[in-house]
Amino acid sequence: MDTCSFFPFLRTYYNVKTMRHLLLSALLVSQVASLATPADEMAAPPAIYAVIISGGRSRMFNHERYWNDCAFLYSTLRQECDIPKEHITLLMADGDNPANDMLRDGAAGFVSSPTDLDGDGRPDLTLAATRQNVEDVFRRLSMTLTNNDHLFIFITDHGEETVESSQKRGLRRGTVTMPQFTEQGLERAVHLWLWGDEQISPDELAATVGLCHPATMNILLGQCYAGAFVTALEGKGRIITTACAANQMSWSCKERPYDEFVYHWTCAVAQHDEQGQPVGSDSDGDGRVSMAEAYDYARQHDRRPETPGITAQPDGLAYRWTFSNIRTESGIQRNSNLEYQSSTIYDLQGRKQ
Repeated sequence: MDTCSFFPFLRTYYNVKTMRHLLLSALLVSQVASLATPADEMAAPPAIYAVIISGGRSRMFNHERYWNDCAFLYSTLRQECDIPKEHITLLMADGDNPANDMLRDGAAGFVSSPTDLDGDGRPDLTLAATRQNVEDVFRRLSMTLTNNDHLFIFITDHGEETVESSQKRGLRRGTVTMPQFTEQGLERAVHLWLWGDEQISPDELAATVGLCHPATMNILLGQCYAGAFVTALEGKGRIITTACAANQMSWSCKERPYDEFVYHWTCAVAQHDEQGQPVGSDSDGDGRVSMAEAYDYARQHDRRPETPGITAQPDGLAYRWTFSNIRTESGIQRNSNLEYQSSTIYDLQGRKQ
């Protein structure tokens, strides 16, 4: 090969090698890209988490009906809503301590709170309802929940109102002033009782649950003076349902050992009562019970002297939020596939109140 023909050959060879290199590089990039998954697809699917709190205060005040409220709701979340055990946190009285911590229905002595709430024969992990444990649970959830997940919080047992001087109230931990009730240098404050005579105020509770930033937060409050907690807790993406107004006590059922409003609310979500008898809570017949429907059903069946309430931001969220299908702006869905398992474990003593 002479010199004149060698250089064109070299140029052609170089171009072919370069093109092969570019093609191989493009193919490799394409294969790597095909293995990569978009961030939205890699993210875990949205889930519902739940926290159930029943402080009890002490065994003299920790009535059996509070355990019944929690057990009925816990079983509903497990059996009807398909929420895994590991997604539900229970903070109830003294937790799994075997000491007698619960006053039996009709003041018939004390027993240790059962740790099997859903009747499957296995103990459910139950933590003591202390301030420290409540704070630890929400701190842990703040590292678990994503902004695609949803959080349901249920609180029952004792709320209390106190009247005291402004100076004394400032020295007490666990109370919050309600200015609309302030008169003649006295202030009326409200708090929630936890186990061991511990207290937590609306502002403190709001700060604690506010550690978490899920897509939505759905809070059901069954204690006395529940309405006084709304202002502190409400916010965008939240539903707050209360058994009574800020200046009212909440009441137990007359004919069964449960609390009136939260019992009917749980019946509405389950679409059956504690004995498995169907109830007509699905007013629009779509097969799901929204939080608005649950509230309407419970309010209509509430026969006690209390005024339930509900607030939601944005407007309409309570009509879209159900445990089987949460319809939010991002179109999140979660469907249940568990059938109801009839059980009568909720009435510990099998007696009428």
